[in-house]
Amino acid sequence: MKSLFAQEFGHRHLMIGMVHTLPLPGAPLYDAAGGMRRIVERARIEAEILAEAGFHALLYCNEADMPWQTRLEAETVAAMTAIVGEVQAKVGLPFGVNMLIDPGASIAIAHATGARFVRAFVTGGYVGDMGILNTDGAGVLRLRSRIGASNVRILANITAGFSVPLAERPIEDAAKGAVFVALADAVVVNAAAAGVAVEAGLVARVAAAVPDTPVVVGTGAAEHNVAALMAVADGFIVGSSIKHDGRTLNPVDPARARAFMEAVRRA
Repeated sequence: MKSLFAQEFGHRHLMIGMVHTLPLPGAPLYDAAGGMRRIVERARIEAEILAEAGFHALLYCNEADMPWQTRLEAETVAAMTAIVGEVQAKVGLPFGVNMLIDPGASIAIAHATGARFVRAFVTGGYVGDMGILNTDGAGVLRLRSRIGASNVRILANITAGFSVPLAERPIEDAAKGAVFVALADAVVVNAAAAGVAVEAGLVARVAAAVPDTPVVVGTGAAEHNVAALMAVADGFIVGSSIKHDGRTLNPVDPARARAFMEAVRRA
């Protein structure tokens, strides 16, 4: 349903601001001295900056938990659930959850906190810095059904950063597979890493392949290219370009966040 974002979020082009949490308990870079209070406070400040800048939704992500796990530990799931719950009590924007390469954890946290969507891998197999990633869309969707979370939308990644597909195939086929096989509500096109821009022509090819499904730009959307990308994409997940110095895990820069949304409004 191409009009999904307009119908469910009230925006033809959905602008999703990333809240990259500080490393969570159990992660190698976790700050035990600062503890959960420091993580919650940083997330709250960033969520409020994004809301004030005019973003339409938020996406909470544990990207600072390197190296990433395909199956998250209980302490990680519990920590993100607590963080999202505390921050969303103060920020009223719709939101989603992206526990990177553990989509089951994303679904569980989303259901527990009232999130509207997840960003997840539900089709394909990849090899790269995380080792070999074999997705389990069947298990993820059955979990969503089993816990009564069918209202949680799935924004399905059809390309992966820091890795390559185990079997090369046209991106159009990957998009069609995500929609038909994994029942994706939207498809997300990413470049090789966070902050790297996706080519508008590539997004246009995906949009043509799945004309009834929203297409989301997952990396590299910035003030200078968002207008061109809006001509071919329906949603944007925005992180690196609105951070201090354009670095993914730096704090959100209020001036950059405002400038991005001003560019969106001009477009």
